[in-house]
Amino acid sequence: MKNSLLIISILLLIPFLCFSQKSSFQGKVIDEKTKEAIPFVNIGVENKPLGTITDDRGFFSISNVKTDNNLVFSCIGYKSKILSFDELSKIKVISLTPQARELSEVTITGMTPKAVIKEALKRIQDNYHTSNIYLDVFHTQIGKNEDSIFFMTNLNGIYKHKGYGDKNIKINPIYTNMQTVNSEYINFNIESIDQLKQLEYLNLRQNSFEYSMNIVYNDNKESSYIITITHKDNKTIVIPFYMRILPRVMKLFINCNDYAITKIETILDANANQNIYNYIYYKEKFINLYYVCNYSKYNNKYLISNWFLKNIKEIHPKYGFSNAKKEYCIEEGITETKSIFNVHNIYFSESEFGDKRGNSKEIKTFDELKEIDEFKILLMDDKEYSFQ
Repeated sequence: MKNSLLIISILLLIPFLCFSQKSSFQGKVIDEKTKEAIPFVNIGVENKPLGTITDDRGFFSISNVKTDNNLVFSCIGYKSKILSFDELSKIKVISLTPQARELSEVTITGMTPKAVIKEALKRIQDNYHTSNIYLDVFHTQIGKNEDSIFFMTNLNGIYKHKGYGDKNIKINPIYTNMQTVNSEYINFNIESIDQLKQLEYLNLRQNSFEYSMNIVYNDNKESSYIITITHKDNKTIVIPFYMRILPRVMKLFINCNDYAITKIETILDANANQNIYNYIYYKEKFINLYYVCNYSKYNNKYLISNWFLKNIKEIHPKYGFSNAKKEYCIEEGITETKSIFNVHNIYFSESEFGDKRGNSKEIKTFDELKEIDEFKILLMDDKEYSFQ
């Protein structure tokens, strides 16, 4: 009788033991041979839209992972790695094996970089979702001034993405919840994150840029064009009534099979002389600015999956600067801003996400925000490689 009761008690505890397993992971991705960190690795739950990206130091944090999920770590130039929930629970450092070789472009394909870009832009409507989709997203941002944190915000929301069929992307919030330390901060523009449809200027001003291209062949028989684009003479390009493009170095990663753009890396050209800007209340000088956007395939079509930004700039105040500090979340001196955007789920109709509507804001302390999983990657200390 006692044995029967013991067995029943154990069986009743099993569901609670399963649910007690952690569903969030923090770790670091490194090169298996060099042991160096690999930045901007695309990390996704296998056959699910949930995913994230490693930061510039190779660190990552991902939450809402279920016990039956497998995580896929992929980066062009490396062999992809798939880890189960149990495997990921036992390790903190994930190593990827270099599995690529680079070859010069023209002698291999007969196509110039301009031709490849033109074909990739032409195929956007074939390769990407063009009808309404609803993105369940997280956007986390942190600002530092001389190693002191002065700003943190975390946004969870559902946005209606009208697809990549039109010239201009239209992304409207259906539901948002913002947790922030600043009562005045309300701005978040997801349209500026999705870089894909902002590339049309490459067709309009092809001769304003210089190009170089490599082809990377992986052992899994996948291949990608990697095209590097720079501004001629470091000049700002102005297209009247359309846009102004600051000098930058851009890399496009384009799948050789379907010409889908799977990754966009952009670095502001620090050598350009147009990196100082005057505003009403302050003067701003960019020291370093780069951002990376990954696109993944879901339901046989591509769409944005994650995004990382790092921005280092120097702020010189003018008269009235104290009023601008809260509104624009800035501080005097050299500041560093980092942000990560992740898609956690995708819906194809409003009925799938229930009655979530409207916008809300919660004012939190720094200590409260530091407990959120999405902030852990941004707070990771290079000198103290520890995971709590």
